[in-house]
Amino acid sequence: MPLQLILLVPIVGILACTFIWYTAKPKPIPGIPYNPASADRLLGDIPDSLAHLAETSELWSFFEQRCRELGSPIIQVFMRPFSKPWVILVDCRESHDIMTQRGREFDRSGFMKKMFAPIFPKNQICMPTHDQWRYNRLLMRELMSPPFLDGVAAPLIHSTTLDLISVWRHKARLARGHAFEASRDVQFATLDTICSVAFGARVGITTSQEDNLNKLTQLDLPDSLDHVASIPETTLPEAWGALLATVTSGEIAMNSPLGSWHLAFAIKFYPRLRRAFAFRNKLINDGLHHARQRVSHTNPQDEEVPEVKCAAEWVVERASKLAEKDGEGKKNLPDHQVLFDELAGFLQAGFDTTSSTIHWGLKYLTGYQNVQQKLRTSLLDAFCEARQAGRQPTAKEICKTSIPYLDAFIEESLRHSCVISVNMRVAIRDADVLGYVVPRGTDVYMLTNGPSILRPAMPIDENKRSHSSREYKSSADSWNSENLDQYNPDRWLIEEEEGENGGKVVKFNSRAAPMQNFGSGVRACYGKKLAYQNLRIIYVLIVWNFILDPLPEALEEWKATDGMTHLPQHVRLILREV
Repeated sequence: MPLQLILLVPIVGILACTFIWYTAKPKPIPGIPYNPASADRLLGDIPDSLAHLAETSELWSFFEQRCRELGSPIIQVFMRPFSKPWVILVDCRESHDIMTQRGREFDRSGFMKKMFAPIFPKNQICMPTHDQWRYNRLLMRELMSPPFLDGVAAPLIHSTTLDLISVWRHKARLARGHAFEASRDVQFATLDTICSVAFGARVGITTSQEDNLNKLTQLDLPDSLDHVASIPETTLPEAWGALLATVTSGEIAMNSPLGSWHLAFAIKFYPRLRRAFAFRNKLINDGLHHARQRVSHTNPQDEEVPEVKCAAEWVVERASKLAEKDGEGKKNLPDHQVLFDELAGFLQAGFDTTSSTIHWGLKYLTGYQNVQQKLRTSLLDAFCEARQAGRQPTAKEICKTSIPYLDAFIEESLRHSCVISVNMRVAIRDADVLGYVVPRGTDVYMLTNGPSILRPAMPIDENKRSHSSREYKSSADSWNSENLDQYNPDRWLIEEEEGENGGKVVKFNSRAAPMQNFGSGVRACYGKKLAYQNLRIIYVLIVWNFILDPLPEALEEWKATDGMTHLPQHVRLILREV
């Protein structure tokens, strides 16, 4: 081999390594605070975040902690080699401004596409705000209308919740004063519920448990009440494992340095995921097929039009109306994949966020006995007829009755639990945020778990805020910012004079405190109304039927974990029937 070639190989190797190192090395955005030690290493903030994750099982609290360490409401962290820094923002008012008033500067972050594109590429969550996104949102919008929520969803939610109540009656009987783990029961019921709402048919996860528990007469219980009763599960339907695997598969992309590439590979080559997605695909395709058959056989001229029974039928019918509105009739129906992916996203969001929020609500009801008692008193006052008749409040009664303390309990549970710990946007042009220039293409992560939401806001010079943010100051000043770290539903209640006699009435004020779990603005979570309705029905029926006794000190803990959502590690209940 020529001497020149022998010398050239190591030189090229050194140059290549130098280029790769330089390209991968963090490149801070000028001016925005950061940890100097992170900027000097190839992996940036990754080692620190992994150490925090190993210690706490939480990820997003690391970024909030880093903001406090640097003493700034806006910082940058280096989480991916070869990529731009992440900008972290912990100010509710500025986050609200970005999401609601600055649509020409910020759009939906591509992070969501990287996480979900292999699962449902044509779902609106994966899209920037363009015409296709607007069409998808229009297509799904009617699922949040009162006719669908009250006429279709509410009775199904009510029915599946009563199945959960029945399961817990059996478990309370068997546990005999011992605590039992309830988190999987909530997940079973939530998945049953969202499948019922989506396709009009249950997958039978909760009822399979009820049939098994009905056969048990007693259990071998621990001697001490400080230990949890172990209640056996029956063999679960295939739907449980398959749908759980699909709705949690996004964690692969979120946790892997290869992101969506890793997830796409896993869906195609991991046997468990391949089977799970085959089951999910068949479920959705069958649901759409039946919906199309039902809608196509409906004659608008008939006096008795068949009742729409589920989201799939509603969406297919909506797509047909939109096509006719365009003057193209049924020939202009949307791509099947659009309908498929929207329903897949409907399943995903309806399971993840709702079940996690219910978990936290149960922990608050158990840990704050005064809140539970006030809520039960409010329900007994609100549903006098049901109480006198010795029956359950109906779905219609729950949806139509104003119960300010119930609304306050739900809102405070959402705020304090931080189920969705971050809202993400990307700068689509160079944008000023609190006096710093955020370059085009940079992701901004707006936390819901730190200053201005769970503790007092960090001081910010008003002159550094945007014009629209300064205009919003009067609304932000009305927020009840006292003791934000404490759980207190009363912060959402106000007294107003009503009537000629000037009597005072307690009302729920949704703007009383900062809360951004569903985002804000045009890209806010479109399923918010369904989530609230689901929470409303399930909390009413649980508190109506059970007293959630306080846990022994050995079992009461509030540790959480971060996955697709922020959820408690344990949900333990000691139940007594009311």
